[in-house]
Amino acid sequence: MFRTQLVRYKRFVSRRLFCSEAGFRNVHQAKRFYAPLLDMKEATVIKYIDKSEFFLDLDQKDVERKINYLKYLNATGTEILEHAQLLTLHLFTLENRATILRESGFVETLTLMTVSKYLTIVRKSVKTLKLHQLIPADLNMVEQMKKQFDVDICPNVDNNSDDVQLQELRKAFLMEFLKIRLQLSEDEITKLWKTYSRLKHRSFGHTQRVLDILQHDYHFGRDKIIGNFYLLCAHPENLLRFPEVVPTIAETSIKEVIMRQPKIAMVQCEKVKDLLDELRKQNICEKGIFIYPIILTLSPETVRARLKELQKHHEFKVLLSNPRIVKLIAYQTKATIRLEFLRQMKVRCASLNVLSGHSKNFERYVLDGYDRTTGKDTSHYLNMIFNQHGMKAMNSLKKHPNWFHVPVIQLRNTFEYLINEGFEADSILENVQILLYPRFRIESKLQTLLDCKERKIQHDEMGLELTSTTPIQILSLCLYLIEVDFRFTGDGVWPEENQQSDTVTTTNIKIPSTLHSTYKYGKKPAGSANI
Repeated sequence: MFRTQLVRYKRFVSRRLFCSEAGFRNVHQAKRFYAPLLDMKEATVIKYIDKSEFFLDLDQKDVERKINYLKYLNATGTEILEHAQLLTLHLFTLENRATILRESGFVETLTLMTVSKYLTIVRKSVKTLKLHQLIPADLNMVEQMKKQFDVDICPNVDNNSDDVQLQELRKAFLMEFLKIRLQLSEDEITKLWKTYSRLKHRSFGHTQRVLDILQHDYHFGRDKIIGNFYLLCAHPENLLRFPEVVPTIAETSIKEVIMRQPKIAMVQCEKVKDLLDELRKQNICEKGIFIYPIILTLSPETVRARLKELQKHHEFKVLLSNPRIVKLIAYQTKATIRLEFLRQMKVRCASLNVLSGHSKNFERYVLDGYDRTTGKDTSHYLNMIFNQHGMKAMNSLKKHPNWFHVPVIQLRNTFEYLINEGFEADSILENVQILLYPRFRIESKLQTLLDCKERKIQHDEMGLELTSTTPIQILSLCLYLIEVDFRFTGDGVWPEENQQSDTVTTTNIKIPSTLHSTYKYGKKPAGSANI
């Protein structure tokens, strides 16, 4: 008794610390869920829960669908509990295994026992299956399988041989079907089968239906299907429900989006909907989702965690409204490692493309030593704060000799400081180059100007009366005073620790010995945690 209570206590603590929201907090919550669903008494259910810890880890909605499917196979509550390991399998896997057995002549013997022993059964010969009375003794397996296709399939097998394994016989039929349906050569089907051998665990019916949907509903051509052969493992019902559950993304048909990124078809449409809702909740631009649809292959939980992590970094946080932030979310781990390295190299202007792009591009960026921005992220930020005047702001900014050495985060910090000081966006737009300067260079100059205006006294350095000056003029004078200190070279944009002359446009970056071929520019090598 004490041992049982101790086990339950440990499990309870574990659930409190590590369980997902979709699982069960404790045994009592689990038994109240399973008992009515299985038509069993709670006392009986709890005995099985004590034997198998995974009962508490199962997603409630998911396990309910699995139990309902097992009931569809005429299984009782007791049988389900006795073969509880089946509940750990994906529902689609259960459906495929049961369908494959049914296609192979299992009728009265299609039970949870045979479904749970599926992997063993398919490796047995037809003769052995008949000997154990799992299929009728007079069943002609070749003819049985021919009936499962809507076209004539005649693979090179002995029509009366029962010595062949069930799995090998199914493989021969499925390969022959795909050869005919997709007009594949012997070499092509052999190569594809070697890469996508898990097709052997997909039923004939599901495979045919998926092909029908891809070709007729999604308008996938032969070459598109061959290039994304894994799609034959997709769930046909999921493919059909996608246009209903997720009709469009960024006003683009989901079918067109899947054509662009076929991997999405392998994700449950409900999860894609949840993910889109999460991204919209975070004000992530749908245009970015369309440009980088690979993010839809991630789970909502993963995206939520990555967004939370990105917001911890000021360099990433300022880019959250950028459509291309979607790519950064998809490759967040790689981008974070790169940002950490660039910080140590005192490189400030890495763009979204540098942080999340191809490894070769990042390597070239590092080796070239150019601490500069391409302007895409800057342009997007200016469009965001100045709306339709964003292009005008960008053109004015480009007149500054060092504009491309200023990161977006510096622009944002200066803009927010000026807004907090009471300046309107229109006034800042007329002096947009002031955004290039660090806040600490602006503060003292601006406060002196504002103080002179408020006290109606002359400015000592310029000898001007500022009483009637407008906000636009105040910012212009502030910008003038900053550049006076740097003899109008434009070098005032640099923080003190990064001060450069007007003739130097690159940052000398010495790549440490730890950055050799094993680093891969986005993946830390073993033993290099503190690069």
